[in-house]
Amino acid sequence: MKKIIFALSVFIFIYACTKKPVYPEARFDGADVRIVLNELKEKTPVFFTFHAGDKGINYFVVKVNGSVESYFDACAKCYPQKAGYRLEGGRVVCRACDVHYGLEDLKDGIGSCYPIKLPGRLQGETYVISRKDLLAGGRYF
Repeated sequence: MKKIIFALSVFIFIYACTKKPVYPEARFDGADVRIVLNELKEKTPVFFTFHAGDKGINYFVVKVNGSVESYFDACAKCYPQKAGYRLEGGRVVCRACDVHYGLEDLKDGIGSCYPIKLPGRLQGETYVISRKDLLAGGRYF
């Protein structure tokens, strides 16, 4: 019995530590996700989850030098591990391999482990990401 309890405890611990993060949802109007610009702080990525059926598609939006960009929370190389990124010391760090990028360097997309670009556009005082573009990145999750 002790072996079963131990094995179950190990399984739960491993599952809890490897489960991909789930973030708050951004406002969705049925066609687009809309993020109010004044809710974004300079050089502070904000992570969101878009739910499509039973799949959660994680992404982040960041304002750098007045420009707003969005990325899937998925690494071009490590996405099969579904680990995503974390923010550490003003840099995004791949949870799978610990490669890190400065926020100013993300738009360059240089390296093997960079975040996958998610198209978005400014519309007045909001940053808009289409449902279609979010769903296109579903394969990474």
